Amino acid sequence: MRARNFILSHLENYGNKAPIIIENYTIEHIMPQNSNLSVEWQIELGTNWKEVQKTYIHTIGNLTLTAYNSEMIDRPFMSKMSMEGGFKESALRLNSYLVTLNEWNEIHIKERAEQLAKKALQIWSYPEMSDEDLAPYRVTEKPAQRYSLETYDTNAFTKMLFEVLDKRIMNLSPSVKREFKKLYIAYKLDTNFVDIVIQKQRLRISVNMKFADIFDPNGICRDITGLGRWGNGDVELFLDHTSEVDQVMEIIEQSYNAQAD
Repeated sequence: MRARNFILSHLENYGNKAPIIIENYTIEHIMPQNSNLSVEWQIELGTNWKEVQKTYIHTIGNLTLTAYNSEMIDRPFMSKMSMEGGFKESALRLNSYLVTLNEWNEIHIKERAEQLAKKALQIWSYPEMSDEDLAPYRVTEKPAQRYSLETYDTNAFTKMLFEVLDKRIMNLSPSVKREFKKLYIAYKLDTNFVDIVIQKQRLRISVNMKFADIFDPNGICRDITGLGRWGNGDVELFLDHTSEVDQVMEIIEQSYNAQAD
């Protein structure tokens, strides 16, 4: 409301040697806000009146200032025009376009908005500044950092472990997406279902599930609820050798299936 008052008061008072006092006026929606518009307003706005009202009700083309807001309420346009204190009797510059009309619809709302927009360009003109003036404030955009397997500190063994596990995870579905993050590798459908951190001699795996929901017959999972770790979820396990891949995949598939369902 404060922003609207500011804009409308400046549109009214710009270049005016006898500026109005905004506190004496309230904002008037020329096309009423009432969702149950009268038959007169429905006819005025046309067959798509609901869409017109929804689109333009709070836009600058439909807003003005008046001291007779409570008297105008939901009156038809021409009634707002001719009533005591109506638009025809208004001395406001904001209403100068209105008094030339005998109807109010989408076309006139857009025309008035265009007029006010041109005036706004005069009031709030874009500053002319040289490249020298702007130089201290310009920010050089850094290219987005891209990561790959080579980003991480791997050796022949951990790279082999990762490639074996990565192939099994990607084979779960064509919908699985892999993202190389700064500190870990993420696998997701809508969200991450498993994340891998490459350590010196093994892979640390975070499974995005509650620990209580995991079926872990081999006891290879650890509850990390509330502990700070790279990755997502409350379940942690490790891959130390390729012989453990089947057991690890049994856990990962639970998280995958939970998302896929």
